Amino acid sequence: MELAAIILIIAVVIGAQALIFSKYSSKGIYYSASVNKTTVYEGDIIELSEVIENRRLFALPWIKTELSASKWLAFFKTDSAAQTEGGEHVFIPGIFSLSPKSRCTRVRRIKCIKRGVFSFDNTVITATDILGLVTRSQNVEVNITITVLPTALDSKGALLSLTEPIGETVVRRFVNEDPFIVSGAKEYTGREPLNRIHWKHTASKGTLYVCSNEYSTSNKTLVLMNMQRKSVYPITCVDFYDLEAFIKLSVKLVEDTLKNGGSAAFAASGGNGRCYADMINSEEQTLPLLKKLAELDSSCHTEFSDFLSAVNCTAFTDVIIISSYIDGAMKDFADELFRMGKNTVFFTDGNIEDAEGYNHIQVSRFAFKVNKEAHHEK
Repeated sequence: MELAAIILIIAVVIGAQALIFSKYSSKGIYYSASVNKTTVYEGDIIELSEVIENRRLFALPWIKTELSASKWLAFFKTDSAAQTEGGEHVFIPGIFSLSPKSRCTRVRRIKCIKRGVFSFDNTVITATDILGLVTRSQNVEVNITITVLPTALDSKGALLSLTEPIGETVVRRFVNEDPFIVSGAKEYTGREPLNRIHWKHTASKGTLYVCSNEYSTSNKTLVLMNMQRKSVYPITCVDFYDLEAFIKLSVKLVEDTLKNGGSAAFAASGGNGRCYADMINSEEQTLPLLKKLAELDSSCHTEFSDFLSAVNCTAFTDVIIISSYIDGAMKDFADELFRMGKNTVFFTDGNIEDAEGYNHIQVSRFAFKVNKEAHHEK
């Protein structure tokens, strides 16, 4: 009889805790997530903070969270030992145990492998009672978006084989100094006009100093990126590897132009909407272009020859075309630019022989490999 009573009491307790858990557990769980940066560059490491809180008067012995993320956001192995993969996404689990009226914060480190716009949309939270008799799940919206900006192609990632001579290059500049570009101060010689006196430097040195000016440059470069795959109809975009290489090379060419004192503009023949950037005169002005390149998708519906015919090159001194091939339409385009006194340079991962016979065309061959799988850090 006593044994039966004990069993009955145990059954009642188990049933009561299961009933209470099933009724109130999900209402007492609060989850939130945030990141320390929403705009980063490829290769940067960000921190994701997850906070889960138990606001009820009874303990939650076992809570599991499952966060869905892009495979290009590489969680460190210490934070994702039991992750599972599903196509372009990985699912990062988390196990928590919360006492009454308590909270737990977990910080995960994430390496941003590739450019793009990635989001954490929701997290699945599963709670189980102490005996595993009742399980409750709920979806919690996270709504975090991370923009990963592309970085420039570096010498370690590219194999360049140039047909043009390698060495010093002639930089176009105006003969006279630009009065609006002040680089410092120099001693007054008596030949400079008085309106060029550098008063701050004069006061500190006790003798007359005048502004020292730099030469302004007339180099204006237009970078064109061909996203069309060669000889494929209907028109399709180049493959994953080419597109990522083209984007990184575009960033490098724009940055190199600015470092050499020139100005640069950019346009691509595909993507979600028109991807272009007006004249960029300084490195600080490249951020809008990098954001557009981060958002660029792999859609292409425009014949590149039609794209070239719509390009106005009158304001530029140099035109650079990045393409997986060189065809007759591109050569005709370069011929027209040559007659206008403008230079044309091709960057291709295809055959340089396609440009043979055109002495005024400079061709650079490059190769770049993007790791298709995200390697998680230790």
